[in-house]
Amino acid sequence: MTLSDKQIEWEARMKEWKESGLSAAQWCREHDVNLHQMYYWKRRFQQESMDTKETNWLPVQVTESSPTIKSSPIFIHVHDYAVEVPIGADPTQVAEILRVIS
Repeated sequence: MTLSDKQIEWEARMKEWKESGLSAAQWCREHDVNLHQMYYWKRRFQQESMDTKETNWLPVQVTESSPTIKSSPIFIHVHDYAVEVPIGADPTQVAEILRVIS
C-alpha cells in the first residue's frame, strides 16, 4: 500500500469517526483500529491543514497622533502647595520652585 493509498484510507476513517459521534478510543475498539495510529493520522492531517492554510491579512491604516499626555500639564503637590508644570517647562526652574516650597 503506497503512502497515498494510506492517506486516502485514513481520511475516510477520520471522516467516519467524526460522523459517528463516538470517542476516538471507542470508535477504534469497534473498528479494530490502533488508537495510536488514529492520533498519528489526526495530527498529520491537522499539520497539513495548517501548512496549507493561507493567512488573511487585514489592511491597517496608521495615522500620526499626539499622545494626550503631551498636551496635558503635570501637577506636583508638595505639602500644602500645588504646582502646575506645563509640558516643555525648564527643568532648572521647576527644580528651583520645588526647592523653595519644600
